[in-house]
Amino acid sequence: MNYASYLQLNQLLSLQQPASPSAEHRNENLFIITHQTYELWFKQLIDELHLAIALIEEGDIPAAIETMTRVNAITQTVVNQIAVICTLKFHEFQRFRSYLGTASGFQSYQFAGIEALLGKENPKKLQQYQGDEEAQRRLAAIIQPVSLWQAIRGHLMRLNDQPNQAAQGFDDIIRQSLTRSGCESLLLNQLLDLDSLLQEWRYRHVKLVERTIGQRKGTGGSSGSDYLKSTLFTPIFDELWNAIN
Repeated sequence: MNYASYLQLNQLLSLQQPASPSAEHRNENLFIITHQTYELWFKQLIDELHLAIALIEEGDIPAAIETMTRVNAITQTVVNQIAVICTLKFHEFQRFRSYLGTASGFQSYQFAGIEALLGKENPKKLQQYQGDEEAQRRLAAIIQPVSLWQAIRGHLMRLNDQPNQAAQGFDDIIRQSLTRSGCESLLLNQLLDLDSLLQEWRYRHVKLVERTIGQRKGTGGSSGSDYLKSTLFTPIFDELWNAIN
């Protein structure tokens, strides 16, 4: 066992297969590697989120906080990675764009699974996999019966379901949890950080699309930047944001 065999490096480095003429391979390779790297980070995020949900349901909030620290660090890396692909100029992308066919980031079943895991399932996205048995099988392994937000919501409700305690609305429970010093406040603030990062990623993705395809339709048939703009300012944890506004 050595470095190359442990990482299956030969196989990994053979997975970049540009479809465009060789003169365009440098730029198409950048496009492929960037998106393959996204999918690798998505795979790790799914593992971390599965663990975070399990820990919260067990009541081990300190361990869940540690796990969410890693989730946010990975998400920050995903956001920062856009700077690399933003070096791809409009004319450089247009030279190989037609070779993508109908491939689109909208089709990422891992990202659709992450959204559902967090608590923001998108039925329209999930419908596109109805004819793809492999994607459905993998999605079934990603999506849990309880989302991250449902797990946290349930934990807070249990924590505040004390004898002789006056009934409270959930907004009040959120606000009180945020104002108290403790694990629940830390965890909720981590969710706010994660949601902010995801919204930043969506915004930077919109600007990337605008600079590489303008107002043209997306390769997957979407309206391109117009569709992406419609996803802005739609937080995952809207119940949490609403409680503090």
